[in-house]
Amino acid sequence: MSKEIYREPYFLPANHHSFVSNGETWIENNQQFRQSQKFWFYRCALDYLIDNDLVGSYFEFGIHRARTFTMAMSLDCFYSNNKGQTGGALTPLPGGGYFTDYVAFDSFKGFPDGTSVSEHPIYTSGHVKTGEQEFLDLLRSYGQSLNRVRLVSGFYEESLNQDLAAEFKKRSSRASLVCIDCNLYESYRAALTWCDEFLQPGAIVYLDDFNTFRAQHDRGPRRAWNEYLNSSRWDFEQFLNVGWGGRSFVVQNKH
Repeated sequence: MSKEIYREPYFLPANHHSFVSNGETWIENNQQFRQSQKFWFYRCALDYLIDNDLVGSYFEFGIHRARTFTMAMSLDCFYSNNKGQTGGALTPLPGGGYFTDYVAFDSFKGFPDGTSVSEHPIYTSGHVKTGEQEFLDLLRSYGQSLNRVRLVSGFYEESLNQDLAAEFKKRSSRASLVCIDCNLYESYRAALTWCDEFLQPGAIVYLDDFNTFRAQHDRGPRRAWNEYLNSSRWDFEQFLNVGWGGRSFVVQNKH
């Protein structure tokens, strides 16, 4: 640590020569500064779930580039490899980790046709596309096993249907950690509504884009969340904020 940091103002100003010399692109800001905050959240979330012996699956809605999915999978294996079978009620599963399975819900075609949000010029049809095979290849390249990985492909208004729900109920599926990172109001609404019956007390719901659309209650993910609260069978208590954009909640029984 630089000795200068011990003098006023106790931090390196952004125009300090050592700060400026490193530089930083907006992509680096996103993939280093923001992702480090998300990684911290995922480590806290997994630590919480495992310490509370909560059995369940990992659901992720919006899987572009497999980065967040990899956080969940790798930390799950990290904790199971280090905690072992004597560290609590959870038993590591074949292939490593505690999650019953890892479910990726995505169109694998990017945003749907007709998507256009004037405040967010990148929210256009086909943007943030990661194909199914590309997604699986990325997981392998990041050192993840494909054991227990399941893909649910299709735009949510089509794929998140009663047939899929019946299939999950037949397998007695329960989610312990749900990540929703699909940007759009319509996508958030569909994901929240569909996964409601697969939540359980103590599970975590993480909304990655909560404060987008200028954090307005009647726009985007916040609008979807507020509408969902009126119909959900659950109550929710705030868990952790994730940087400026994300917010997470713990599922509570309805009072």
